[in-house]
Amino acid sequence: MNVETVYAGIIGGVVADALGVPFEFSTLDSMMENPATTMVGYGTHGQPEGTWSDDSSMTLATVDSLIHGVDYEDMIQKFCEWLFEAKYTPHGEVFDNGCTTYSALSNYRHANRSPLDCGLDGERDNGNGSLMRIMPIVLYANAKDMPIGQQIELIGDVSALTHAHKFSKASCNIYNFIAQEILDNPDKDFKTVIVDGIDKSRKHYENEEYPCFDRLYGNLFSLDEDNLSSKGYVVYSLETALYCCYHTGSYEHAVLKAVNFGGDTDTNAIIAGALAALYYGFNSIPREWLDKIVGLDYIKELCDDFYKSLK
Repeated sequence: MNVETVYAGIIGGVVADALGVPFEFSTLDSMMENPATTMVGYGTHGQPEGTWSDDSSMTLATVDSLIHGVDYEDMIQKFCEWLFEAKYTPHGEVFDNGCTTYSALSNYRHANRSPLDCGLDGERDNGNGSLMRIMPIVLYANAKDMPIGQQIELIGDVSALTHAHKFSKASCNIYNFIAQEILDNPDKDFKTVIVDGIDKSRKHYENEEYPCFDRLYGNLFSLDEDNLSSKGYVVYSLETALYCCYHTGSYEHAVLKAVNFGGDTDTNAIIAGALAALYYGFNSIPREWLDKIVGLDYIKELCDDFYKSLK
């Protein structure tokens, strides 16, 4: 792994997040009428172009924590610094956050629970708030050459800081299976990598009950686009992100496709964008988009420190 791989996985996600921020909650019909084609500002949250959301803030908090190794106490404290003190934000304010994440971090900050006892574990607590921030753990696990069993446990625990239900933890792990295929097989076709990663995850979960993944393990990529949902349920976000990566041929097209589904545009885009950039490389990110990202030098410095800590 080199530093550009870290840039790809982290900054590729941040850029995609910023592309999606102005369009969050838009309908599919409205996006079809006026599709996103480049980086713009304002829109839903009234933020200037290049502004990233809570998705990237929590990703960067995870990166910052992992520089010193895996420490769940430190990681959740950094999440709280974002939510309650606006650290890791582009403009010194928190303008978006998920309900499950807020409740989990309040459990830590105000109810004095231990980190792994803070996440919500009801079936209705399966938003995409842990999947959106899992890429730093993927990179850490690969750099440390962790066996798959250790990866699965680690990713499940990191998800559980906020999202502790088995669907959320499994969604993060399916994403990891695919990302590890990219990192370990850089010369494979992207579609093949995605399918191979899904197949490996299916073998892992074959003796467990996960009806939510029936489409993912079935005919997801042959479905028409109007059969997908861009809402914030973690399985829908995973499906949409993978569908966008599978049916496009570049980073740019993958993330724009994710945004143009409407709905939870920033989160679906960061999930797709981190994966697409990991495959296509950091240089696949359009320069004009990178140049507009708020705090890009800070993000790169954080990535540099993270990369140095992995060696």
